[in-house]
Amino acid sequence: MVVRDAHDAITVQDLAGRIRAWNPAAARIYGWTEAEALSMNIRERIPPELREDALARLRQLGQAEVLEPYRTRRLTKSGAQVDIWLTATALVNETGQMYAIATTERISESSRDRTAETRSEQQQ
Repeated sequence: MVVRDAHDAITVQDLAGRIRAWNPAAARIYGWTEAEALSMNIRERIPPELREDALARLRQLGQAEVLEPYRTRRLTKSGAQVDIWLTATALVNETGQMYAIATTERISESSRDRTAETRSEQQQ
């Protein structure tokens, strides 16, 4: 079960990129409901210009390399791009084989500020 009361988006995807877990914060940040997200592939959330870099990072993770948290962008349901800090963790079974990837995604301050400005402008 994915942490329900976390403020950060927490997701799990299998090695083919299919989303297997999506917490309420992910729904709040990105706009897709859990049911919608569970029918998606992670590639659909990555801006096209960042997909090659994201895949390279996943290959590093698959080779048991440590991935430091890094800044990147993800797409929302509306098509907007959100600046985030992403931490990816390999999930391994009892034999040491990676079977999925868990991510923790935190909105960066620059995105948080732009989101607040947009809401303020819409209310005026």
